[in-house]
Amino acid sequence: MKSSTPSALPFAVLLAVLFGTPAAGSETPGAPEEVASLLAGTFDSKAQAEANPAAFRDVRLVSVIVPKSRLSSGSPVLYLEQALSATSDKPYRQRFYRIEETADGGVVSRVFEPKEPVAVSGKWRDPADLALYGAGDVVERIGCAVRLKKTADGWEGGTEGTNCPSALSGARYATSRVKLVQGRMESWDRGYDLEDRQVWGAKEGPYVFERRSAGPPETEKGKD
Repeated sequence: MKSSTPSALPFAVLLAVLFGTPAAGSETPGAPEEVASLLAGTFDSKAQAEANPAAFRDVRLVSVIVPKSRLSSGSPVLYLEQALSATSDKPYRQRFYRIEETADGGVVSRVFEPKEPVAVSGKWRDPADLALYGAGDVVERIGCAVRLKKTADGWEGGTEGTNCPSALSGARYATSRVKLVQGRMESWDRGYDLEDRQVWGAKEGPYVFERRSAGPPETEKGKD
């Protein structure tokens, strides 16, 4: 049976539905739309965790494009949940990301944290519900924006400086490095204390998340 969901539409048409962009077949998506398409989907680090269980855990990421988001300002918006795969219904990170184009042809991903994470949890099952969340429902994590540059096979970049605050495990600030290629996301988040010593995050290298589907987890679609 053919799906009637937006994820089944050709990508150019999907962009038109979500962002009001032209769906002309000759046009290619802009930088923000390209990055959003690489970020959207269900990913996990299962293979990496099995290869090196002492250093990495099996983590699942679910990231969906939010149609007609009130946070948009003309740019793609995604909602992401991150959780241990064994307890995927208990996310420890929930974020909205707005992907904006920069003057040099790159993008900046601005980070917003929901004020009431429990109320948003699991709403990737119906992304249209997420469109209702606006500026009054989130707090922007100033200093935590991730800037990405185009590479030969995808996009790469990270946070800048030491201005992304973090109090986890005695940290003062956090840094994030991100690499995006088709079907894979690499993310290296680390926290540092007042003496610039790493106090949380992977030590051996970035987490490597492999994409399992271009949308929400197939086994959990339609659950209440």
